[in-house]
Amino acid sequence: MSQFPEQNNNTDLPRPRNMQDFSTQKLPELKRREPEPESPKTQEFPIPELHKVETPVIEAEIPVPPRQTPQKPVSDYGEYSHYDQKPIAKKKTPPPKPRKDEDSGYGAYEEYDRPDSVSKKHSSSGRSSSNSSNSNFSNSSHSSRKKKPQKKHRHGGGFLRKLFRKIFAFVLVIFILYSAVAFLLIRQLENIPRGTRTVTNGSLAQSYVRNVLLIGTDARDIQSERGRSDTVLLLSLNSSTKQIYLTSFMRDAYVEIPNYGYDKLNSAYAYGGAELLMDTLELNYQISIDDYCMVSFMGFAGIIDAFGGVEITLSNEEAQALNIILQSEVNQLAGDDPSADLLPQGGTYLLNGKQALSYSRIRYVGNADFERTSRQREVMSQLFQKAKSNPFSAVPKLVSSAMPQIGTNMNDFELYLLSLRVPIALSYDIQQMRIPADGTYSPQSVDGQDVLQVDFNANRQILQDTVYATSAN
Repeated sequence: MSQFPEQNNNTDLPRPRNMQDFSTQKLPELKRREPEPESPKTQEFPIPELHKVETPVIEAEIPVPPRQTPQKPVSDYGEYSHYDQKPIAKKKTPPPKPRKDEDSGYGAYEEYDRPDSVSKKHSSSGRSSSNSSNSNFSNSSHSSRKKKPQKKHRHGGGFLRKLFRKIFAFVLVIFILYSAVAFLLIRQLENIPRGTRTVTNGSLAQSYVRNVLLIGTDARDIQSERGRSDTVLLLSLNSSTKQIYLTSFMRDAYVEIPNYGYDKLNSAYAYGGAELLMDTLELNYQISIDDYCMVSFMGFAGIIDAFGGVEITLSNEEAQALNIILQSEVNQLAGDDPSADLLPQGGTYLLNGKQALSYSRIRYVGNADFERTSRQREVMSQLFQKAKSNPFSAVPKLVSSAMPQIGTNMNDFELYLLSLRVPIALSYDIQQMRIPADGTYSPQSVDGQDVLQVDFNANRQILQDTVYATSAN
């Protein structure tokens, strides 16, 4: 029974109009309900333990909902787990990803990797019911031998491929820039047509040696004026020994000139130019020479200035002889004041183009022509060292002043192929030598002129052991 009194549903009471009426309204009195007397307690009788019977717990079976469509079991234990008797939610698989079939060329599909508990779906959704039942039977029979999913391995080829592309692009840009600069310089050279050669059977010829004859002349215009040869220097690139050889040929050597008999070596250039000079060297020394570069005095000075000069140590006698050549000849060729660029005394100087040219032409200090050729090789060696340090800095001055004063019988394509070897050749060691070598000649007087009688067999062997060597000593 409820402890609270029943509500009085008397509707005859007037409803208060406002809060004041509600406070003065007389409410009905509530009567307190007395508690009901307790019923007498029943006597409890103990029950023996032998009469206690445990009630068995009967577990109710959970009905399995009928399957709507035949599906393959998701595990070896059926559609539902035997642990918690709850349905296992299946993961939604994404749609197949299209890929290109390499064999047929048409689009194909590859399935995504799935867990071991989930097998592949049927690729076709429109199969008949009989096919579905057969597939269920086959899937259940093969559930015990499931295939492990193949993991997709990520190879590192992507990073290496990108790195290789960047390196290749960088090398390609450098190659294009270098080729552009090379062609710019090549187009500035004076191209001299190849003349007629009579001697081209030099026995000293190897594919790993490239010879270019450097001829220094006092001509003002190389294209129209031959001038006199002041320097005969052979530049040899030996790719086997990785060395550059600068070989000076003494112009007083008594040699046989084809169709002119015996005379000094420098007479060959006066008789027939660069072609006859190359024929004379090839006939007497058996050295193969096909290409040459001819440089005027001012062209040589322009090359030195383009690379910022060369550092040379001079004696007081050499400094005095240099000043004489500057005042009497070189400053006049350059159009400068005769007293310009004179040296006060001997010492170590950074010689400019005119000073280096005058230094290379000193003949009457020391051992005459022997020391003159040594000075020429020293200037060329210092020039190569400057070119190694910063070769591209000299390009503007070479184009504007030096290159038009250089002539060659090589065409543009041959010069470009030779220029491709220059970056590698700059890393070679530079070796200097003189022909005839010491101990292979004897001074004599022929027809009233002083000449050098040369042992040609000994000098050929020296050239074979140095310029055409197969390994560095």
